[in-house]
Amino acid sequence: MNELYQKRLSRHLRQMLRYLRLVFNDHFVIALMFFVGGLGLAYSSWLKTVTPRDSWIVVIVGLILWLGLGIGRVATLLEPADVVFLLPREHDLHGYLVKAWRYSWWLAQAVQVVLVGLTVPVLMLVDRLSGLSLLALLLTQLALKDSQLTGYVTRLYRLTHSQQRWSQLGNWGLALLILALSLRVSPWLGLVLALALAAGQRLWHARVWPTTVIAWRDDIQLEANRMLGIYRFFNLFTDVPMVQGTVKRRRYLDWAFHWVPRDQQHAFNYLFARGMVRGTEFSGLVARLTIIGAILLYFIGHSWLAIALDIIFIYLIGFQLLPFYKRYDNIVFTHIYPIDLKQRFRNFQRLLTIILSLTGVVFLIAFWLSNASLVQVGILVLADVIEIYLLVAWYAKLRLA
Repeated sequence: MNELYQKRLSRHLRQMLRYLRLVFNDHFVIALMFFVGGLGLAYSSWLKTVTPRDSWIVVIVGLILWLGLGIGRVATLLEPADVVFLLPREHDLHGYLVKAWRYSWWLAQAVQVVLVGLTVPVLMLVDRLSGLSLLALLLTQLALKDSQLTGYVTRLYRLTHSQQRWSQLGNWGLALLILALSLRVSPWLGLVLALALAAGQRLWHARVWPTTVIAWRDDIQLEANRMLGIYRFFNLFTDVPMVQGTVKRRRYLDWAFHWVPRDQQHAFNYLFARGMVRGTEFSGLVARLTIIGAILLYFIGHSWLAIALDIIFIYLIGFQLLPFYKRYDNIVFTHIYPIDLKQRFRNFQRLLTIILSLTGVVFLIAFWLSNASLVQVGILVLADVIEIYLLVAWYAKLRLA
């Protein structure tokens, strides 16, 4: 079983590395640098306004740490065929799950270390915590995450409905109580309670697994849902075969097609517009990137960094929309349209111009709401117009030739 998990883990890591190379390309790395720099600048500026009298911030920090415990689950890497082929060795699967737990433990705890590290400056300013107290808080968070992961593995076995419910509610409820005691009473008291909770979870797991069976179908579905979340993230940046977009009628958007001429020269324009609105893959991508970009522009404020971020996000959206041009190449009827390729490309350019222009308007509103001056707003408008023109008239033509 250990060898089986190692083989699956190696295959899984190779697949993740292949997608990560596509995600962390030059364009995304530049955007990520601006994103992290903007958040860091906003965070440091906000810290200057924090005083010990702002005790309510401790409550927010506690909720962030509590919700952060949900980041990271056990990567079981179970497959649908396992319910047939591994069923005879069900008892030996415990070793397989232990290997999965150990692999997931290191990744999940690394996230918790980063999360606690981000809250340290706030706690030092508001709660006046010392170095040892902060260390105790970090160990408390790690112990609580250890308890969460152990409980997750325990629930992979066939428990009663009440055991499942009380395991989750009890674990999350006790974690919230322990974090509250750590931040308001004593970090050392929270550490003792967190260690006790982690030990209790391990003892309960040791009692459960030898006396029950694996919940095969539920566990396979949990792993499929976990991988689907990862693939959806990758699908924001590249095509992922495992994520298939769905089609929705969206009757409430029919009014948006009145601007599309109903003649032969705009046949592809109508097809592209309908496909963009009804399909969830590309429309969801545009919506998510637009919302994220608008939020960042608003909170970063009126600065040159915000203008640069606006340019990067419009480029990313335009770059991700280019594959939509060949969306219907596999449909034979599109090849018998009495329309040449130049007209089809002009139709796509028109759609791309409208989408990027609407995105630019949303970014402009967010930038203006951050109290930007008229000069900065004018510079942003000029930069967007030039960038959209270059993307549509030059870059799209170069890439799709």
